[in-house]
Amino acid sequence: MTLLTKLTPATRRSAHGFAVAVSLCAVSLALFTTATAAPTAASPKAAFTVSRANLANVVTFNVTQTTAPKGSAPLIRSYRVSVKGNKARVEFEDPAIGPARYIANEKGVFLYIEGSGAASKYNVKGGVDAALRQAYQFVTAQGASYKKVGTATVSGQPTDVFKNVKNGASLYVGKAAGFRLPIKSVLTNEGGTQSFLVSNIKLNASIPDAIFALPAGTQIIDGASGGAIGLGGGKGG
Repeated sequence: MTLLTKLTPATRRSAHGFAVAVSLCAVSLALFTTATAAPTAASPKAAFTVSRANLANVVTFNVTQTTAPKGSAPLIRSYRVSVKGNKARVEFEDPAIGPARYIANEKGVFLYIEGSGAASKYNVKGGVDAALRQAYQFVTAQGASYKKVGTATVSGQPTDVFKNVKNGASLYVGKAAGFRLPIKSVLTNEGGTQSFLVSNIKLNASIPDAIFALPAGTQIIDGASGGAIGLGGGKGG
């Protein structure tokens, strides 16, 4: 029996979209299990670490990643990130699957596609860190070989400015208590420009706990083994 045939009849109607999601989950799982690059000789302390510890107890912010190839229209991906205690929610829209969200809570880390009725689950440690890495894929892919070159204010936050010693990318890392993650990065080469920008940062915002739960009745699929865990009509993750 295949993974998709284990889903409920209602969920099977979204089988195509969820099959795409399962494939994306396989890619995302590598991000869940790969830590930020270790410090190098060029960066003894590393420029940053994508870690829950570098954020206020409650924080919300937006992330915009833009890829602008020379001679082509820019491709833009946006994320909405909410963190509260040991919970996180990262909303985004993918061209292949539409609106989706990562949820990290006390039950695990989930990828839920809006309207699918199902979520793929990963049993990983550091669930909030794992969810955050989804929104920080661009900057983590640049490695950790940075040299500090100055300071600046970006999106209302004080930052240290770094230059990537390998590819020349600029990186602005927040240095105020409550937000010590990258806020801006720009990489330009012969192929075009890629940029990353965090905006609308709100510390200690009022966030209801309900946004960190999956919709009631969501069927959970084990993303690691491919087995299905039916929740019936009970509450989701």
